[in-house]
Amino acid sequence: MNIEEQWKDMGEQQDKDLASLLKMPGIANLASKDPLQKIKNNLLIHCVWAVIISGLYIFILVRFPFWQLMLSIGIVLLFTVLAIIKSLQLYQKLSVNNPALTVLQQMEHHYYTIQKWISIQQWVGLFIYPVSAAGGFMLGGFIGSGKPIEVFMQKPAMIITLLISIAVLVPACFYLAKWMSRKAFGQYAEALKQNIDSLKKEN
Repeated sequence: MNIEEQWKDMGEQQDKDLASLLKMPGIANLASKDPLQKIKNNLLIHCVWAVIISGLYIFILVRFPFWQLMLSIGIVLLFTVLAIIKSLQLYQKLSVNNPALTVLQQMEHHYYTIQKWISIQQWVGLFIYPVSAAGGFMLGGFIGSGKPIEVFMQKPAMIITLLISIAVLVPACFYLAKWMSRKAFGQYAEALKQNIDSLKKEN
């Protein structure tokens, strides 16, 4: 049975998440032989962790209701919630089997949708990491000094330390997030691309 026949059979099984679509040579070394299914599973795990982290942000805002934290952590919380929504939307899109498209067209659509989502997540992070670093720095400063944020942040040394922290943490967080994204999604997107290329050769 070739890939296209597998795909059509999947449409008759009440959305079993394309579990047997992409069983091709070249990706046997992966934990799952269905890269699309692996991406969907990791999306759900991603959402669960994002919900847990959002709960932590809410706890911080309730426990330390300072306007500086309400602003910085609140922005990070907002973008985290939006990321959860976008991730669930992507999950739903990957679950759709559009009969109006060929197997190859659907695979290509899924691949480029995944790649676009990964890219957006990474670049949005560049705007969020400085805000998150500033919020974390101010929270740590308050807990460590016991002084109001506006008091200890008046010191020039604290401003310089904050700027250095942001300069170090932003690129570090960006490359860490990029590495984690590749482990969770990128390698399976590449496997999906290999299957697309193989299907094109068959045609």
